[in-house]
Amino acid sequence: MRKIFAVTAMALGVAGLGAATAHAETLTVDGNYASVEACAADGNNGQFQAGGVQLRGEDGWQWRCDQGNDGLWYMTIFR
Repeated sequence: MRKIFAVTAMALGVAGLGAATAHAETLTVDGNYASVEACAADGNNGQFQAGGVQLRGEDGWQWRCDQGNDGLWYMTIFR
């Protein structure tokens, strides 16, 4: 009986984890940066614009800087 309960609990946990990650939002901020430092300076500011919409770090948005194939840096925000 304990074995069945443990397997059921594990299955529900894995299903719940999949549901949590399915609702993640990821956006690329408008514009690009010549250096990672410039990207980080804007990220530390805590206010972002993606698709013409102003987003704030206070609303749970986090950021990271990714280098593109063109050598420029792009800020990606997610929550």
